[in-house]
Amino acid sequence: MSKIFEIFGYPLGSEHADAKRCMRDARCPFLENDCDGGGNRYLSAINLQHNEKLREYFPGKIMVQAGVCSLNVKGKPWIVCPRRLLALDSPNASSLQAKVRNELISAGGLESNSGYRAWSEVKMKVSILNSNDEQKHFDYAFDYVLAGSCRQPISEIARLIKKTESACERIAVENHFTLAKRSGVTWVDDFPGEPILIVEIMTSSTSGGNKNNRTQIGMAFEDAILKGAEHEGPSINYRQVWARMASQLIVKSQVGLAWGGKTIWILQDVLADYISSSTGLNLEKYLSTVVDEVNILAFGYGAAPVPDRNKGVMKLQESKLYAGPISTSPKTEKGGGFVDIIKIGAAPPITHLWKALFLKSPSGMIK
Repeated sequence: MSKIFEIFGYPLGSEHADAKRCMRDARCPFLENDCDGGGNRYLSAINLQHNEKLREYFPGKIMVQAGVCSLNVKGKPWIVCPRRLLALDSPNASSLQAKVRNELISAGGLESNSGYRAWSEVKMKVSILNSNDEQKHFDYAFDYVLAGSCRQPISEIARLIKKTESACERIAVENHFTLAKRSGVTWVDDFPGEPILIVEIMTSSTSGGNKNNRTQIGMAFEDAILKGAEHEGPSINYRQVWARMASQLIVKSQVGLAWGGKTIWILQDVLADYISSSTGLNLEKYLSTVVDEVNILAFGYGAAPVPDRNKGVMKLQESKLYAGPISTSPKTEKGGGFVDIIKIGAAPPITHLWKALFLKSPSGMIK
């Protein structure tokens, strides 16, 4: 089993004043706002009206998210909340993630202090004709899209989104764009423009846990607050994480290239190691100082991280950039491309199949 390593941004049991404040307010120090459970754990929210003991820790709160940032699995912290790696959902960027942002800016070829805006959860569902006049469907959501700015007349934008100019002006105001009128023409001075950088954040998922053993994420959260280290956490669902990433890695990288931009995936180093050990791709062969067609930035706590209860947020100290072509290319001497990431690492001998079948009763028969 596992144990919770970090909660509301800080090591479990931290005595730091900021840790106590984030705990009391159920606040995420990376979002600099209320913890949202990582944006995808709403079912794990804790109703404090049904838990008198826990209510004492969150004065004035009725509902709190299970603010679990990472789990300690076999002596290694595994990040399970994407906000722990990078959060771009607030206009006030947290200083706690300066290293990750700076590495992203550098790898993405962006200029420092240029004020690129970030859009989160950008959904796109369109039908397109390919070069063979076949209809193809693109139905994806991007974690973040970073873009520059350009000046566009409202008349062009109206044609683009197929709405009236007055409707476009209302949309611009609602979405905080800057309108200006010059010589009788209305312009949006900061319409999205190049450069484009797609940012995908992939963290480990947790298993559903066991209700009887109280290893579901919400139960583990409750026990960690009330009992400290005397709790059990859920395990890591490696296969689910891998399935999600493998189905999107190449597609989203291709889209970034097609738009004249780049796509960068942000992972934790232990997840990158797992990819290398379970697929036909050895990421260490793709260590790079410059981006390519597929790009992964991996961050880690460093060797054998030991939390200090008197210090603040533990910093992600190490980073590596893995970059390479999508498939085998004459420009690489690495012997392949990132398409190998969806190939099997090594097929187990058939004796493992015989063993698995022998240890399980047949469920039926076909005649």
